[in-house]
Amino acid sequence: MTVPSFELRVVRGDGRMQIAPCGELDIVTAPQLEEAVSEATAQQISELVLDLRELTFMDSTGLRALAHANVKAEQAGTALSIWRGPRQIERVLEISGLGPLLPLTDAPAD
Repeated sequence: MTVPSFELRVVRGDGRMQIAPCGELDIVTAPQLEEAVSEATAQQISELVLDLRELTFMDSTGLRALAHANVKAEQAGTALSIWRGPRQIERVLEISGLGPLLPLTDAPAD
């Protein structure tokens, strides 16, 4: 049995943090994202970006992690942006009905 790959890429800069979950965001990996978001909002940063562009899969616990990020950022007074991911990730957000409740945006052009 192979374990799906997952990685959190974190980039910190002047009052801003970008977290990019890469791979499968599921029941096994979602707690890592939730912990990273909790740590980020505890640092009182002004802006938090979740970059979903490198996700390949997301289940309901991944959805919960995004909702958790939204709540934590709001409680901390941190501006949250969630950069849209691939179509299969967008589809999960659409089906769940969570998409319109999150600050989803397109990633800026590189």
